Amino acid sequence: MALYVNQGSQGWTELRIHGVSGTPPESSLGHERVTRVAGDAKAGFYRREWDSQGASGDEDTVDFRREAYSWGGLTSGDNGRALWLLLLPFMLLNMAFFADPGHTVSPPRRHVVIRTSIQRLMALSLTGTYALAAISVSLDLVGWQCGNAALREGGMQCAGGAGWLRWLQYDWLSTPGRHLTVAGIVPVALVVLLWYLGNKTWQVAEAQPVEQSADPEVKTPLEDRRMWNGRGPVRRLRALHIAGAFAVIAVFLSAPLLEHSQRGLYALDSDSWNFGTSLFRNLLLGLALLLLVVVVVFVIRPGTAERTRPNGQDPSSRERDWYQFLPWGALALVIGAGVVASWNSKGQVTLSMGGQLPWEVIWIHGLFLAQAVMLVLLLFYLLLLDRPPYEPAPAPPSSPSSFSNLPSQPWRGLVLPGVAFLGWALAGALAAGCMLRVADILGAPSVAQQAKSEQIQLIVPDAYFWAGAAATCLVVVALVIGLFSWWRTNLSARRDFAPQVAAAYASTEDDPRRRLQIAKSWARAQLIEGAGQKALGTFLAVAAAAAGVGVILFVKNPRLVTEERWLVQLSNGVLTVSFLVMLWAGRKAYKSPRFRRTVGILWDIDTFWPRETHPLAPPCYAERTVPDLLKRVEYLTRGQDDSTPEGHVILSCHSQGSVIGAALILQSRTAADTRISLLTYGSPLTHLFVRFFPAYFNARSLERIGTLIAGDPAADVEQWPWRNLYRPTDPIGSWVLAKDALASADGEAMPPPAIDRQLLDPAYFARQSGDPCYPISRGHSDYFADPVFDTTVTAFRQAPVPEVAPPEQQ
Repeated sequence: MALYVNQGSQGWTELRIHGVSGTPPESSLGHERVTRVAGDAKAGFYRREWDSQGASGDEDTVDFRREAYSWGGLTSGDNGRALWLLLLPFMLLNMAFFADPGHTVSPPRRHVVIRTSIQRLMALSLTGTYALAAISVSLDLVGWQCGNAALREGGMQCAGGAGWLRWLQYDWLSTPGRHLTVAGIVPVALVVLLWYLGNKTWQVAEAQPVEQSADPEVKTPLEDRRMWNGRGPVRRLRALHIAGAFAVIAVFLSAPLLEHSQRGLYALDSDSWNFGTSLFRNLLLGLALLLLVVVVVFVIRPGTAERTRPNGQDPSSRERDWYQFLPWGALALVIGAGVVASWNSKGQVTLSMGGQLPWEVIWIHGLFLAQAVMLVLLLFYLLLLDRPPYEPAPAPPSSPSSFSNLPSQPWRGLVLPGVAFLGWALAGALAAGCMLRVADILGAPSVAQQAKSEQIQLIVPDAYFWAGAAATCLVVVALVIGLFSWWRTNLSARRDFAPQVAAAYASTEDDPRRRLQIAKSWARAQLIEGAGQKALGTFLAVAAAAAGVGVILFVKNPRLVTEERWLVQLSNGVLTVSFLVMLWAGRKAYKSPRFRRTVGILWDIDTFWPRETHPLAPPCYAERTVPDLLKRVEYLTRGQDDSTPEGHVILSCHSQGSVIGAALILQSRTAADTRISLLTYGSPLTHLFVRFFPAYFNARSLERIGTLIAGDPAADVEQWPWRNLYRPTDPIGSWVLAKDALASADGEAMPPPAIDRQLLDPAYFARQSGDPCYPISRGHSDYFADPVFDTTVTAFRQAPVPEVAPPEQQ
């Protein structure tokens, strides 16, 4: 049977861009057979297949066709994305950068530059946290403490003499240095994995070329094409992070074997600079420490990660520099340190090395306190120099009333330090949970001078016990706040939403149970605007206060928590359960495509932003999707050749696709803008992005979107070819400029505003004839099923600025 695929571009093309969870193109187009006409399997453009042309009125025609852009493969299409759960702290810190309201199109102010440098240094420290966690587990617990105990006692003591640790007793490995070398495979493997993932995602996302704009003058940050030109900056930052992590491993393969390692850096002043193993060990240690200093200096240097506007040149031609050799040089240091460590014998290093790995405690505690100081500095530079809370950007003079409802940034304008703090706390909790769990498997986690006799005592740095205790307290706080928010939501459903439901369905029968059921679904959908936003803000405030008090108490008395054995055991249990839940989620995401798409929702929302601060975070899909769509829209609007008329595009954007569509229009800046109509549904533009990222989404950027597609900088809102559909049951999507009333008290439909149109959901109050169940609430999905969707698309095709009449209330 011959199949027909419409390849044309003249007339109108409805280009559907899906949202979160990687919707398949078959679902986006509502058709069981589709063909990719452009792009690849990760991000491609699809059209419907037909048996023959002209057999059905719903077919693609010469004047109209549907096309779907499926980008789910960038976020939720690969089972390897399950590993991204471990990169959540990196992603949060990267997202915090874009919550800074001080970003502008003009050159940044000095305190904004300082904040950026602090955030990049904070990102490097989180990479150090991961490296130190792997070193603590493998080099300290297994290679040093368990290995030295086996040498002293003449037999394996850890994990009850488990067979998987018998290598610690092999005669050809029975020296402390060789124990460290073998145990060093684990942290090296972790860094190599991060290196591989970072490079692989970079080749998919940042390596996509960004074309030079014909008009480089921009008026809002989201219009600037330098934002998506991250190929060079991400590559340089990745090299620095990987080199820094390798340098830390090289330090801990060398420093514990110094002649007087307990003296810290002063151990290098000893008489061990004689020619031989000690000389090479000291040289490698010195080079590793010097490399760390170089990495820190270049990370905080603004020019390292500076993004530039594309200039039409091939960016790969500028990638042969010293950055590409830096990780390999650092890896050579690690290999050299391992070789030198393996040369020692039992006699060269005394077996009085009871206790934990030398230098480990001071490094972990120092990093912990340095991260706390950096968070305080972020708060200081935000509070004293930018004076939050922040209101939305001033409304354009032409239509000030249209932007009067835009929300201000929540949490009194402290989203940046709040999200950064959350990433820091999560990284610390993961490190502490891993350390305490492994110590519990091998023996009994303890602190110095608190050993018992019945089990081998493995000394864990005090900071990990404090992190575990803090995580336990915060879990309790989160449960209390969550229960309170749940109670407030149910109360709001009865008090606030039940009357709205009664007004919206005034012409139907009175059913209190059904009315309350709908009211609860409406109330739960408003969590972001109401109880959810306040609950998360309260949690962050309590967590920050607890962390501040904890840091002060930790400095005064590090043993305060570790002396309470019940708290140590409880913390170990809570962190163990949390870590196992994360592993379970990762395994389920690996095996189940449906669950993998659910996990992908988190990445789809947060990884819209480029990797500005942490190069090893999950990749930014917009650095691939925006250039893809720019090329495709320009192709569809300009005509295939000189004889083909220009086409028109209806950007049909669902959920996160509306954010991609907004960036596309601002980035296009060509004549194609005037041949674009914009249809958004389930859109989080105002609901989430105006609230949390006011420098990029505000009154000015929304006004620019509308006037660009209208083709007139002075066009009023009523003239914009933009319609936004949303439902009261949608927890993600909402209004863009103004909330639309569903119905008046007498059941008559209210006239819709210029852009926003609220759809009644569920469509009916009572059971329909022949149906034993109540109509379902569609929430965030299946907007195509509502009749107003097709009405809006038809109106776009019939007039430049369609006026969509509200559907009859059923």
